[in-house]
Amino acid sequence: MQQISNAGDGNMTFQEAKVYPVTSIFDREDLKERFLILKANVCDLNPAFVTKAITGTEQDFLMLMGRAKEFSHTYFPEENQEEEDTLLEMFRQCVFGYYILTPLIEAKEVSDIKILSYDHIVVKANGERYVTNISFLDEEDYRSWFDRMMRILRMGRGEEGVLCQCTDRKGARDFYLRIDVQGAAITSSEENNFHIRKMPKEKLSWEYLTENGMVDEEMIRYLKERICAGYGFLLSGRGGSGKSTLLNNMIDCIPFSESVLVSQESDELYSKVHPQIQFEHTMSVKGKNGKTEVTLEDELRLGLLQDIDNFIIGEIKGGEALYVFTTALSTGARFFGTIHANDAASSIKRLAQCARYISDYPMETLEGMLGTVPFVLIHMSHFSVDEILEIEGWDERSKRLIFKTIYRKEEADGKSNPSLFKRNIPSLDCQAGS
Repeated sequence: MQQISNAGDGNMTFQEAKVYPVTSIFDREDLKERFLILKANVCDLNPAFVTKAITGTEQDFLMLMGRAKEFSHTYFPEENQEEEDTLLEMFRQCVFGYYILTPLIEAKEVSDIKILSYDHIVVKANGERYVTNISFLDEEDYRSWFDRMMRILRMGRGEEGVLCQCTDRKGARDFYLRIDVQGAAITSSEENNFHIRKMPKEKLSWEYLTENGMVDEEMIRYLKERICAGYGFLLSGRGGSGKSTLLNNMIDCIPFSESVLVSQESDELYSKVHPQIQFEHTMSVKGKNGKTEVTLEDELRLGLLQDIDNFIIGEIKGGEALYVFTTALSTGARFFGTIHANDAASSIKRLAQCARYISDYPMETLEGMLGTVPFVLIHMSHFSVDEILEIEGWDERSKRLIFKTIYRKEEADGKSNPSLFKRNIPSLDCQAGS
């Protein structure tokens, strides 16, 4: 896949899309024809039976797999045990799982998978975007799989399924899968778009994040010391830049003697070690009088009635930001969260803009509130920390926050500058909770 672009000097250049190569059991030429026959006769010809199997009990699942095995014995008597096992696994992945996406689901370096059409599947791996070399058999193959997944995940169908999302906590061994769907009725391509954001069930270790260039040892020391010292944090960047991954590790560093409330739309943030954390997510409940929404604002408002030391918002997009200023900070609690912004300094303006969705506070008043508390701003891109600022105070004359640069990635080679990092960080005599 090539793109023609203007280099700026009048010359035209070609851009080649980077390909993420995928190999899977569906590539096996010796089994491909048998799989198509099995799928056509056991799956495609029995839609009602398949629907019962994917939405029913384990017994229904075993019954369908038994029928597939019986068909295989009858029509492919010459195949050996390895071929039979592989063929049945292909059938299972196709009917009950993520089908041709399975290698991408299992790949540790892949964070996002997006299906734009049956033969156009793209991914983000280690912060870089790629096209893949895999595709569904045809449009009908993709539509059938899409419909099965909508039933398995219990997402709406028809108009209810035009825009929907869910979290699949059981479909992958090593990841929680946050899924959002845009139905063909609202896409200009008239294709169903299916997006998967992968969240590791076991957090990526600090060692892994260091080896893959997100942080270095000095950054880790700095983060743990600032967390222990009571600083708040706002992580900014584009989607898939690594914000939630880093914040997930930081949560475990909060002192175990402090209580924590985590509010989020999807279950991306979690902890298996901190004893004082409660996790909540948004939801909508259908009732006789319509749909009732439980929002981040509702959860944060209720959190004020509890003994909460740390408020964490998974992703700030709207009026919930107001509670960062008027509740958490004004009650002595601290705040952690993520937001979309272009750099660390502008993340504060973005936070204030979100707060103004439901308030009339002037921007200066909101920004000035952050000048009174210890606060750190982190900006990320491509699974790497680009910039770290600390808020030192508020300049009353210019009506602006005063920032101190702790770290900034060198633009020349894109590598970190440990000397700058060390020089700007005074060591704190403090131990993190974990």
